[in-house]
Amino acid sequence: DVFQDYDHAAKRAGGIQFTIDYQGRWYFHGQQSPGPIKRKALAGLFGGAGAGFMSGKGLSIDKNGIYWLKSPESSYQVAVEDVPFIITGYDSHKDAIDLYTNFDEKIELGPDHALILKTEPRHGVKVLYAQVRAGLWGRFSTQAHNDFVNERLTGDDGHYQVTSRGHVFKLDVDETRKTDDTP
Repeated sequence: DVFQDYDHAAKRAGGIQFTIDYQGRWYFHGQQSPGPIKRKALAGLFGGAGAGFMSGKGLSIDKNGIYWLKSPESSYQVAVEDVPFIITGYDSHKDAIDLYTNFDEKIELGPDHALILKTEPRHGVKVLYAQVRAGLWGRFSTQAHNDFVNERLTGDDGHYQVTSRGHVFKLDVDETRKTDDTP
């Protein structure tokens, strides 16, 4: 992985303590030891992945679209360049699809975890995004996107769909849908 070189003092001055870059990598901008968080398990803990006491906690987004890392002692503002998670793979079994994030967190695609197709900000192309938790989304990596499109989507003429856990996700390549809870 190639980490970015941020101006940590400028980030701190702007009230930003953490950044999640476009590739889902975490950075700390504190006074002591600023730089990339290279331990996947630590970044995953902050993101709420895993089965421990921080499972589903840590990172959140408020009604104004500002991301926060919350601990029992404090809250820290987090700058997110696109979305906080990257979908790196998936498994299919019977009528269900499970997605996996860059922190190996399993997301059960279905009524509680939406799948959308939207234009990503860096290259301006349509890619798949999945809801990880309330207000928190993950963008499919290029490989996961290509595999998923080729193996799981059905349809033609720009209208595609996939079914998981009894829920049908309709994806229109020509339509841009955005709601209040999409990334």
